Amino acid sequence: MITYRLATYEDNQQLIGLTASTGMMGETALRIDRKPDFFSLLKMRGETKVFIALDGETIIGSLCVTLQQVYVNGRIFPLQYIGDFKVAAAYRNKGIGLQLCNNMADYVIAVGADLAFLNVSKGNTKPISFFKNRPGVPDFENIGIFNIHQFIGKKKKAFHPRYKIEVVAADEETITFLNSYYSKYEMGSVITKEKLDGTQVFTILEDDKIIAAMCLIDTMQVKQNVVTKLSWKMRYPLKIINATGSLLGISKMPLLNEPVRMMYIKYLAVNNREKQIVRLLINHARNIAYEKLYSFVSIGLHQRDPLNSSFAGLLKLTVNSVGMLLSIKNNKALIEKVKQGVPFEDYSLV
Repeated sequence: MITYRLATYEDNQQLIGLTASTGMMGETALRIDRKPDFFSLLKMRGETKVFIALDGETIIGSLCVTLQQVYVNGRIFPLQYIGDFKVAAAYRNKGIGLQLCNNMADYVIAVGADLAFLNVSKGNTKPISFFKNRPGVPDFENIGIFNIHQFIGKKKKAFHPRYKIEVVAADEETITFLNSYYSKYEMGSVITKEKLDGTQVFTILEDDKIIAAMCLIDTMQVKQNVVTKLSWKMRYPLKIINATGSLLGISKMPLLNEPVRMMYIKYLAVNNREKQIVRLLINHARNIAYEKLYSFVSIGLHQRDPLNSSFAGLLKLTVNSVGMLLSIKNNKALIEKVKQGVPFEDYSLV
């Protein structure tokens, strides 16, 4: 008999097992491990409810929804982030995913939520079908492509004769600068000191004022991406990089069935998005990745984000995902505002 309930910490090991068994399939396949604590990443996201489906005592499906505070049109707005939507392979096409969505939808409606966001791999439209044609609830709308840039680590100190990168504490001045910057994005993070826990914060000053900031984080302690299959398009270039990397001063690429060592640029804020400063910070992060034996340093940016134009010529791999947004209260003006602006998503937490 299939039953449904909210998860508790006693479900930790089974949720780790479900996540590992329901990886991303395709020409290149990934398994996502959440060892040792499935709930640690959720705590970093925010206040989360985990809906689960069980066959007897065995967890066969999950769906998470997290309350986040974001900027919309320059004002702080609550957003429900939907993630970890998984159903065990043997139980698919049996209505279990639909029922998990029903339970989640009943919850967000009951708490008076409005905006809900879902992130899906480009070309993977199946999760969207579970949210279509629901009585009294509008469909998700496509708000555009996000580019997930994965810069390969590089053995080269970043230098600029005018600008100096400094390591700083996450103090009030830095947090104020970051919030001023991200309040101009749609769905930009409302940044608190707690959100910067575990990050390395770097700033650039001019006339004793912050003009740029970058926050790096390693989330391997809460999630690990493991490559289980490589497409032929990637297999040989990665072999060549590994064979010549030490000579070229670039990071070693991951092998099959081992975790991808990756750092994330959680936040990158640059006044006027000045290209030379953006590239200086990216190259600083790449050098840190190389020195600390990471393969990549990653950042996710919406396709309309002007920062994308600063990356020409930098060695990187780029994959795409699609942002989907709905207004449960059918606030079309709010959705249009987001679609016309530059949306933001923190990919260190995906």
